[in-house]
Amino acid sequence: MIMDNRIMGKLKGLKVIVENKKIFIGLCLVLVIYFGSLIYTRVSPYSPRKIGDVPVNMPSSPEYPLGTDPMGRDILTQLCYATVSSIQVGVAAAMMSFTISILLAILAGYYGGYVDSVISMVTEVFITLPSLAILILIAAVFGRVELHMMAIILAFFGWAFPCKILRAQVLSLKERGFIKLALLSGTHNLEVIIREIIPNMLPFIGVWIAFAIVGAMGAQAGLELIGLGPQTSVSLGVMLNWATTLAAFTRGLINWWLPPCLVLMFIFLGVALISVGLDEIGNPKLKARR
Repeated sequence: MIMDNRIMGKLKGLKVIVENKKIFIGLCLVLVIYFGSLIYTRVSPYSPRKIGDVPVNMPSSPEYPLGTDPMGRDILTQLCYATVSSIQVGVAAAMMSFTISILLAILAGYYGGYVDSVISMVTEVFITLPSLAILILIAAVFGRVELHMMAIILAFFGWAFPCKILRAQVLSLKERGFIKLALLSGTHNLEVIIREIIPNMLPFIGVWIAFAIVGAMGAQAGLELIGLGPQTSVSLGVMLNWATTLAAFTRGLINWWLPPCLVLMFIFLGVALISVGLDEIGNPKLKARR
């Protein structure tokens, strides 16, 4: 019976998420963009980087839906490879940074004392650091960083602010009656964290993961736009860098620079809708207004 109740609880939670129109639309938007791009990378006969792979400066046509660039590369193939790479780096960086955030937030907020003081001090230091300037400096020192290194760098500088917010949530939950009751009943601290603290933070965790993905993808695109992107992979920022370098903006090659801008915009829109929907689930006031 206990197992049945847990299963029913999970199904009910899943139903609440699916019934939220903002989450549903945002998730569909992001998944369609990602899996559509992923499928096209598997069937496209062209390379996203090989120069001279197709005729240069071809207009849009059935064979080249977005045309080709001045270097003889199919733009749609570039766009699909770039979209997959950018989303993967954004999600990887967000998950790494958020794993750090949630672990430190729980340690600081739940255990308090000296642990809280040290973690809070380190968090404040990282928040005050000019992270974008440091990212540019690191990328410039190491040269053109590859995608996995970029994800690690973005994660290293992206954990502090979510950690501060989640610590406040842990502090608030720790004072609730059901947590004190669990502790009085002899439940171990780790079990309280896993079974009581984290489940009650899931909507907030989802919201901040969404923000982390947007932040990581934005920072990645910014670094790549100024020429500090990967050498062997294509991403949306790299596409924009190529377009800038070859004067696509001034030459009127809108089919080259507009698609990556639109893809970034729709990804950010989808993630923002997911974030707002999760906030509505976790925030009773917003839920009442809906």
